[in-house]
Amino acid sequence: TKVTILMRVKVAFFSLPKEALSYFGVSDFNKLFDKLEAPSANSSVNGRDVQIQQKVEAVADGWKQKYLTSPLFDKYIRKSIADTGSLPPSRPQKKRRLGLIGAFNQWITLSRRYFEVLLKDKLTLFILLAQAPAIAFLTFLAVGSRQPRDFLYFVVALVAFWFGTSVAAREIVREKPIYRRERMVNLGILPYLGSKLLILGIIVAFQCILLFVPLKLFDFIGLNPMPGDLLGLPQFWIMLLTAAVGIAAGLLVSSIVRTSEMATGLVPLILIPQILLSGIVGVPAGAGRVAGMIMPAAWSFDAIKRFSSLDTLQPEGADPRGKTKGLGLFKSIEKENDAAIEKFRDDMEEFKKAARAYMSDPLNNPTPIEPEIGELKKIPEDLSKFVTFLHPWMNEILDQIVLIAMFAVLTIATAAPSQAISGGRLP
Repeated sequence: TKVTILMRVKVAFFSLPKEALSYFGVSDFNKLFDKLEAPSANSSVNGRDVQIQQKVEAVADGWKQKYLTSPLFDKYIRKSIADTGSLPPSRPQKKRRLGLIGAFNQWITLSRRYFEVLLKDKLTLFILLAQAPAIAFLTFLAVGSRQPRDFLYFVVALVAFWFGTSVAAREIVREKPIYRRERMVNLGILPYLGSKLLILGIIVAFQCILLFVPLKLFDFIGLNPMPGDLLGLPQFWIMLLTAAVGIAAGLLVSSIVRTSEMATGLVPLILIPQILLSGIVGVPAGAGRVAGMIMPAAWSFDAIKRFSSLDTLQPEGADPRGKTKGLGLFKSIEKENDAAIEKFRDDMEEFKKAARAYMSDPLNNPTPIEPEIGELKKIPEDLSKFVTFLHPWMNEILDQIVLIAMFAVLTIATAAPSQAISGGRLP
């Protein structure tokens, strides 16, 4: 098996794969392609720069001339032509469709290759995985053990989305030259995107584990409550679902932008609306409530709170069967205190009547006893068994359906720009 390496549609190398590395003076094929694409990387910033284009053409011509004068050309090209004589003109071949089996095999191959490439950058992997426990510890320091659990659950939802978006935002744009080249030899868009989703999904899943487990450990040992049904497993499922939406959003950004720097700059613009419109600042109202419907973090935040089975401080989302009877803690205490005050007023009126009767005829009327209002209820200092509210337009099932739909829509939307990059059809 021999390999052909082209640069600007010029043959830069044709020989055995093992001879390519020594010929170009590199240690692996990633560095080989980086060496060939170094001039064109600059041209992608401003493709209309004539001088850069001429430089790229000159470099391509240089590699071509070097190969034409190399022993490899005589061995594999000149000798083959001499042995076989004149060849008939080749006919253009139609691009074959992959088919289901071919697409699956290609997805496995691309996933394995992508994983091996990422595994080589061990420092970056370490930083990605170390972020999660660091964030868990900082969250433990920031969230008081007696506060409502809203901020804790919001961190879990937002960070899961951020994990996915940040890790995926540059993964397509930085591979555009390789992607275009491999699309010419039947690279499928769906296997390509599938390999990204699989490997990035594995990395982000580990990040979610390293965030969730320390927070649950703080809960189990009583340092910082994080209530959740079934040991928090439904909440962890929502984390994974949110991270998947984040990966899809990051890949969409990566397929649209022209440079990795632009992709990195867009990530904060995606995250800021998640913070402002997801409900952490209070019950959404007006236009903010409507805008929050397109924020993945809003649906994730609501689902994680609902799977905690905690009652609410505000009436929105309060459990009608809970202790607050659908009023929320604040309104429930207010209602009970209002009832106690109203009863005290009625008792005072009765006391005044009895006092007047006693004063007019003390022999025939009992001595009236002055009523006491009793101790009014106060808001407890420990609010860790409550969340502030649950979104009035959401519920556990709908939250998950919307997140899955968001993932599907973003993934499909990513395929269109990826198709446009290569100018090919969707296999």
